[in-house]
Amino acid sequence: MTVFDMLPACFALAGAVLLVVAAVRRGDLTAAIKAHDLLPARLVRLAPLAGPAEGLAGAAVLACWLIAETRLLRFAAAAVALWYLALAVYLAVLLRRRGKVPCGCLDETSPASAVKVGRAVLLALATAPLVAGWPPVPAETSARLLACGLAAFTAGFLIVAGTLADLQGTSAAHGQ
Repeated sequence: MTVFDMLPACFALAGAVLLVVAAVRRGDLTAAIKAHDLLPARLVRLAPLAGPAEGLAGAAVLACWLIAETRLLRFAAAAVALWYLALAVYLAVLLRRRGKVPCGCLDETSPASAVKVGRAVLLALATAPLVAGWPPVPAETSARLLACGLAAFTAGFLIVAGTLADLQGTSAAHGQ
C-alpha cells in the first residue's frame, strides 16, 4: 500500500482528528452557544455535552480505524459526518443572523465565516465514504498508523489555513 492509497483515508480521518483537537483545545462552548442565542433553551441546556460528544465521536473513528474494527467504524464515521453537517448548518445560520461573531469552533475568538461553513461541509463529505466502508481499512498496522499520521498533518494544515483565513478577514474588515 502506497502513501497515495492512504490519501482518501487521510482526509476522512482528518475530520475525526479535528473533533478530538476541538474537544481538548476549545474554551467555553456553552457560553458561546448561549451568546449566539440561536437555539431553544432545551437545546442550550445540552450544550455542555457537545464538546465531550464531538471528542468521543472523533476518538471512536480513530480507535476503530487503528484496531481495524470496520463495523463500529461505520457507525462512528456516521456520527462524525452528521456532526459536521449539523455544524455547517449551525454556522451558516449563525453567520446569516449574527454576522462574524466568535463561533467557538476551536477557540473563543475566531469568527464564524463562509470558510468555516465550507470546511464543515467538506469534512462531512470526506467522512461520509467511511460510512459505506470506503476506503477499506488496511490489514497492516503500519498502514493504519500512517493514515492517522497523515490525517493529523492534514488537520494541522486545516487549522493553520483557517487561522490565516480569519486573519485575512480581520485585515480586510479593518481596511488594511
